[in-house]
Amino acid sequence: MAELLRKIDFFKDLDEATLSRFAAIATTQNFQHGETIILAGDTRRAMFFIARGQAKVFSDFKNSRNSILSLLATGDFFGEIQLFSENAKSYFSIKAEGDCSLVIFKGKDFISEITNTPKLLIAFLRATTRKLAKTYMQIESLSMSTIRGRIRSCLTQFIEETGGKNRPTQQQIAAMCGTTRETVNRELSFLVKNGYIKLDGKNLILLKDLNA
Repeated sequence: MAELLRKIDFFKDLDEATLSRFAAIATTQNFQHGETIILAGDTRRAMFFIARGQAKVFSDFKNSRNSILSLLATGDFFGEIQLFSENAKSYFSIKAEGDCSLVIFKGKDFISEITNTPKLLIAFLRATTRKLAKTYMQIESLSMSTIRGRIRSCLTQFIEETGGKNRPTQQQIAAMCGTTRETVNRELSFLVKNGYIKLDGKNLILLKDLNA
């Protein structure tokens, strides 16, 4: 378990004694593609860290189109909303996007350890702040009047977060932007043809400002 935790950025710089304490309270669980990890309305208090693979956060309210709100990759975490809110209710669902392995902590155990490790508590607050900033960017993107603007905002956010590595599929981008895969394909083709981006396998290279 300690070796697995060391591969997750959040834990990689911990000393051996602290890492061992986290390893002692952690469990692992594997999910297959499309398998539900958290269902909207779930009230479990736990923290989940992705050790391998991807997961998607999506809305599944009545009459919704199950739009992807966010893609989570190796090293990302979730569960903090349920952990720290009064009603411990998840407002969104999370499913595995491909095979996915998670490291899971009971909420009370995780809180106890991070509050006793100031360095890690600060790291947790910083990571949570980044997630909040990402949410604001998504809200801004969804408020844009054109689909083209949403797609470009999605791509810009992806590049800022990952450096352009292992880009989402066109279908995933479409789900995040509330459009179709064909529309995303046309916009990507336009951006490549006009020298905005370069597609290199699964990577995306930014050549000039997408908002230009």
